[in-house]
Amino acid sequence: MVFRRSHRKSRHGCSNCKRRRVKCDEGRPTCANCDQRHDTCIYTAPGPYTFAEDTERPRRSRSQRPSEPELAGSDISSVQNHLDIVTSTGSSTSPSLDMKQLELVLQWIKHTHRLFARNEETRRVWEMPVLQEALQAPFLMHGILAISALHLSEISHLNGDDSYSEWVNTAIAHKNTALSMFSEQLPNISQANVKPMMSFASLAVVFSFATTRNLGPSQQEGPSLDALIDIFTLSRGVQQVVSAEAEFLFASNFGPLFDIKAPDTPIPTEFQNAFERPEELNLDCYRQSSSHDMVPYQRAIAFMRQLAPFTFAEPTSLTLAGGFAIRAPGDFMEDLKVSRPLALVVLAHYCVFLHLARENWCVGPWGSIVLQEVSQILAPEWRGHIEWALEQVS
Repeated sequence: MVFRRSHRKSRHGCSNCKRRRVKCDEGRPTCANCDQRHDTCIYTAPGPYTFAEDTERPRRSRSQRPSEPELAGSDISSVQNHLDIVTSTGSSTSPSLDMKQLELVLQWIKHTHRLFARNEETRRVWEMPVLQEALQAPFLMHGILAISALHLSEISHLNGDDSYSEWVNTAIAHKNTALSMFSEQLPNISQANVKPMMSFASLAVVFSFATTRNLGPSQQEGPSLDALIDIFTLSRGVQQVVSAEAEFLFASNFGPLFDIKAPDTPIPTEFQNAFERPEELNLDCYRQSSSHDMVPYQRAIAFMRQLAPFTFAEPTSLTLAGGFAIRAPGDFMEDLKVSRPLALVVLAHYCVFLHLARENWCVGPWGSIVLQEVSQILAPEWRGHIEWALEQVS
C-alpha cells in the first residue's frame, strides 16, 4: 500500500501562488516561490498570528486546551511587516477614538438633553431623535458637543476642579464651528434639514443664555438688557426655521416639541393679577394715542401667561425663558430696542420668571440683573408699574 505523505494545507498563501496553483510556504513578507521568481509577493488575506513555522506543530488530544501563541523575534518582525503592508495599501485601518467627544455625547444622553424638555414626551425627543439627526448633520453634532461641554464646565466650576477652562474652550470651539456650518444652510431650509436646523437654533438660544451668564466679565459683558435683546433676536430664528416646514415638523417624530399643553399646575393668584397690570397699561396707552399698536403687547403677555404654568410645575424649567424669547412678536422686539416704556414693563414681568428659574445653571442671575437695569432706565412715572416685579426679585 502506498501512503501519501501528509502535508500542511496552505490557507493563507500569496496571490501569485494561488493563481499558479502551487503550494505557498506563506513566508512573510515574501514567500520562497516569489523570491525565487523575483515576483512581487502580495497577500490578499490576513495571516495567522504566526506566519513562519519551521517545524510541524505537535498533535494534541481533544481534551487538551490550546495555549496562547508565543511570538518569536522573527515572528514579531513578520507581524510588523504585514501590518506595514496592510496600512500602506489601505486594506485595513486603525481608527482613533476621540474620548473627549465621546464623553460629551454621553453627557448629552445622561443629563444635558433634559435642559430642553418640558415633559417626558419632549425629553425623549431631545434624548435620541435629535442625536440621531446630528449623525447626518455635523453642525447639530457640534452644537450638542458645545452645550454638553458648557454643562461640564459648570459642573467643574462647582466642584472646584481645574478642567473648567478646558471645557469652556471646547464649548466655544464647537459653537463657532457649528454656527458657521449652520449659517450656510439657512437660505435652503427643506424637509431634509429642517429637523436639525430647528434643533440647533434651539440649542443656540440656551447656549447664549449659558455663555453670557457663565463666562462672566472676563470674556463677555455678562447679563444685560442689550444681551437679552440679542438673545431674543437670535431666538426668533427658531420660529422662522419652524415656519419653513411647519406641517412636516408637526406630523413628524418631533411633533411633541410643538404640542404646548400646559401642566395642571395652578398659577398663584398674585401672578394672575400681575398679568392684568400690563394688559390694562396696554389699553391705557391705546386710549391716550390711537397710533399705539396693542396687538404685539397682547400677544407677548398672552404667551407669558400660557407658559407660566411650566415654571410653577418645575421652577428650573427653561420652557418660559426660551419659549417667550422664541415667540416674542417682532414689533414688541423693536420697541424693546428703543426702550419704549411699555415694552420694558412687560419685560420686567418676564424677568420675574427668569428669576424663578435662577437655580438652572443656564439662567442664574439673568432676571435680577436685567430687572435692575430696566428700573434704572424707566422714568419715575413708569417705575411704579414694575414695583411688583421688583418685590418678587428682591
